[in-house]
Amino acid sequence: FAEAGLSEFIELREGDLRETLVNLKGPIDFTLVDIWTPMSKPALALVAPLMGDGAVVICDNTTQFREAYRDYFEFVNDPANGLRTMTLPFERGLEFTVRCD
Repeated sequence: FAEAGLSEFIELREGDLRETLVNLKGPIDFTLVDIWTPMSKPALALVAPLMGDGAVVICDNTTQFREAYRDYFEFVNDPANGLRTMTLPFERGLEFTVRCD
């Protein structure tokens, strides 16, 4: 990130997301979800409350593993969470989700 001049804009956390994402501070503008599918919904549930209006979430392989992402899709499609989502037509699917308060 430093080599690209982006260190001040990116925070990389490694480890068990149930621990590393608990003490996040917002606002969060962008989240990439490219993890083991059962952890995708828990990760987004921790991040979503800190996302500002217009924040973007990208999730990979959502067509290829649609059934495995069932909980994730229930979360992003629940109007109570303030998100709008669409699957982009890439080979294995790429979910593009935006916070719309």
